[in-house]
Amino acid sequence: MKREIKILSLFNIIVFICLISQISALNLDDDRENRINFGHVMVIDEIKMHPEFISPGENGTIKVKINNIANFELTDVRVKINLPEEIKFLNSVSKKKIGRIESGEILELEFDVISLPDADEGIYNATITVDYLNHIGDERQDNDEFGILVIKGEPKIFAKIDNTEIYKGNNIGEVTVTFVNNNLANLKFLTVELLESNDYKILSSNKEYIGDLDSDDFESADFKLSVDTKKEEIPLKLKLTYRDALNQKYVEEVFANIKVLTAREMGITSSNALIIIIILILCFVGYYFYKRYKKKKRREDKYK
Repeated sequence: MKREIKILSLFNIIVFICLISQISALNLDDDRENRINFGHVMVIDEIKMHPEFISPGENGTIKVKINNIANFELTDVRVKINLPEEIKFLNSVSKKKIGRIESGEILELEFDVISLPDADEGIYNATITVDYLNHIGDERQDNDEFGILVIKGEPKIFAKIDNTEIYKGNNIGEVTVTFVNNNLANLKFLTVELLESNDYKILSSNKEYIGDLDSDDFESADFKLSVDTKKEEIPLKLKLTYRDALNQKYVEEVFANIKVLTAREMGITSSNALIIIIILILCFVGYYFYKRYKKKKRREDKYK
């Protein structure tokens, strides 16, 4: 009997301990929930640009998703974005106001922006501030900083023949190729490589480093070639390697065509023709002085 009483007493003690533990766990959960309810419960789920990149002078939209993770509604919600100087709001305001956001509700806000025409390419930081009231009227404020990759232009280069020493009858000479950046994006680390072709033989280095090539600017590279001058036009195949202002690498191929003209079309007088002209001029001058000498000689003989 005493043994049964001891076993029953031990069982009651174990049940009592379990009940105390469960009550403590419930109290801990309540404390955690209370801390959440009285803390910062407005979460910024996502901030992104649409489109992802905009060029200087172009507009886009900043999209912000906010999420109420509390188990109660939030009121008087104000979301404000502070932009860098290079970006302005376009037909929009910096602050959005929402009267009420229910528990678990996700809300998407949009801010229309435009980059200044003279803005440099790059990553710009902005800040976002969220103010709201919780269920007991306490005011909360969250501040965050985010980077917007907004200003980026698409590089665009074209090549043209600026000068050539090659013409019909002269198949060896230097060719000057000019590279023009006619878009808003600035380029850096530009390297130009003249690729091999059956139409010409490269007699100089086939690679030239140009470096930076800003918007609306140009640079040139010289190549010495031997070509088949029987052709009317010879395409030069050029490989361009460069990086944009955000350090993204680009590799592309462009063409520049050499028009093979005659010496006359290029305004070049051949050396043989020049020699003949000089000889004719010398003959004319010699004949002129010879005639004067003969005339003078006749006068002298007459008065002797």
